[in-house]
Amino acid sequence: MQRLRWQTLAGCFVVAGTASAIGLRWWTSRGNPPVPTLPSHIVLLVVLAGVVAFLGLRIRRYLRHGQELDPIGATRTLALAQAGAVTGALHVGFFAAQLGLALTRLHAPDPRQQAWTAVAALLASGMLIAAGLVAEWCCRVPPEDEDDRDA
Repeated sequence: MQRLRWQTLAGCFVVAGTASAIGLRWWTSRGNPPVPTLPSHIVLLVVLAGVVAFLGLRIRRYLRHGQELDPIGATRTLALAQAGAVTGALHVGFFAAQLGLALTRLHAPDPRQQAWTAVAALLASGMLIAAGLVAEWCCRVPPEDEDDRDA
């Protein structure tokens, strides 16, 4: 698998943010209330970040101590790490759009509350991106020794 590039994450952020801003603006212009950010969504993002980081650090511990490692499990952990980072980038785009829409109406109490929850969700999404990138880094295999290849 190839490493996840920052351009991929930035593209996910831009596409999700733009689509979300357009969709949320359209939704609220029709007289509908803004889409709320639930606290359970924030908790779920933090828990998912913790699971991804835990699995990545577990792989790193196996590699560091030279223990036997299941290659299928390590590949699945790497795929989960990359998917977590991309998911976090998509969520950052969505919550940035929510925050942008709430900032234009901060004089009212409801948009102020929405802005605070959007900031908390942005932080949780950033934690998921960081956990995914750390877990991806932990899954790197050290290069083989040249003496072993010659034998």
